[in-house]
Parts: sequence; C-alpha cells; structure tokens
Amino acid sequence: MLSGGFQNTATADQLLHHLKTPQSAAKGAKQVENNLKAEKPEIAPQMEMVDVTTVSVRAEEVAAPKLLSVLGYKIDLTAKIEGFKESYTKNFALTKSHNLMVARFADFKTGALGALLSALGVPNDEIENLQKKAVRDAINQNESLFAENEYNDELLSIIGGSKKRMRSQNKVMGDIRGQLMIQAKNLGIENRYTRERILELKLTQCRKILEKFVEERSNLEYQLQFVAFGVN
Repeated sequence: MLSGGFQNTATADQLLHHLKTPQSAAKGAKQVENNLKAEKPEIAPQMEMVDVTTVSVRAEEVAAPKLLSVLGYKIDLTAKIEGFKESYTKNFALTKSHNLMVARFADFKTGALGALLSALGVPNDEIENLQKKAVRDAINQNESLFAENEYNDELLSIIGGSKKRMRSQNKVMGDIRGQLMIQAKNLGIENRYTRERILELKLTQCRKILEKFVEERSNLEYQLQFVAFGVN
C-alpha cells in the first residue's frame, strides 16, 4: 500500500493497472485526485472577531433600602436622612468634649449613624463634609464660650462681693476655663490659648465692660434730666 501525506485504500497493483494505457492513466489520475479531495480536512469557517470595546459592561447597582420594617411597621428612612445628618453632626462635635464618658458615647453614636447614612446612599464625601462642619462649629462655640467666661470673670472681679462668694465664683470660672482648654486640645486649637492670648482676651473683655458702664451712665443721665425738668 502507498503511504504519504494521505491515506489511500487502493493497492499498488490497482494504481499500476490504471497507468497501462493513456485513458486508464487519466482515469487513475482522476481517481487519485478525487481521493485527495475526499481525504482533505475541512477548513473551519472563519469566526468574526467582536470588538469588546463596543460592549457596555455595568456592575449591577444595589439600591439603598428605603423602607425599614420594625415590629410590623414600615418606616420611610429616606424622609429621615436630614435628621440623621443633623444628629451625626452634633454627636461628632461631642466626640471632642472635655468629658471622657460623653466623648466615648458620642463616638459610638457617630459610628452607628455613619454606617446608617452610608447604607442609605449618602456618599463618603458628604459625610466628611459633615465632620468638617461639626469641627468648625465646635471651634467657634469654644472660642465664644471662652470669651464669655473671661467676660464674666472680669465683671465679677469689678463688682466684687463677699470673700466666700468671690472664692466660689472664681472656682467656677476656673473650672469652666479648664474644661474649655481640654476641649480646645481635642479640637487641635490649644495653641490659640497661650498666656499672652488669654491676657489679650481679658483686655478685650474689660473694654467691653467699660463700654457697658459708659452706656449705662448715659442712660442714667438722660433719665436724670427728665426728672429735673419734672417729666415723668
């Protein structure tokens, strides 16, 4: 049998028999050609390539829960988002409190409210902005209360009173000052209350007290003039 690049079921004698005459040779060549075509493997059709850049792939979006079922009652959480934001801001400010227990409890509530806001679809950028706003408001409140405490301290020193009362009042003012200093440290603004800064603040409050006394004297003089002229 002949063997090569293809398999042929015809024997060598059959092939030589067809080659004896020209007609037989032609028929033999035709038969060999047909056998080659029959044995030739089929070519798989060419597959068209798909441009993957034209295929839009989107991750499945998970919608935030809008309703919460508690004891069979459905609560619309989306209507309470603004209230949750306000509560989150207040509690984040309380995390900077001078009272350690208050700060820790507020920190716990802040974490719970932050997780709830995230679950309701509030972006992290907005939550960070709420934190910054809480810190700004706490700083402004701290400075205002510190100035008010120094004002009251200087005013009580001017008005005076019994020694026992003065000692108790000075102790209260000192305690408030210490609490505000601790809160300022938690807020990162302790450098604003240096000794020189506190003295400047006291001087400013003394000027405000002087303005109040001058204003009160003017009012008394005005009333005195009316009394002098017999006007009730």
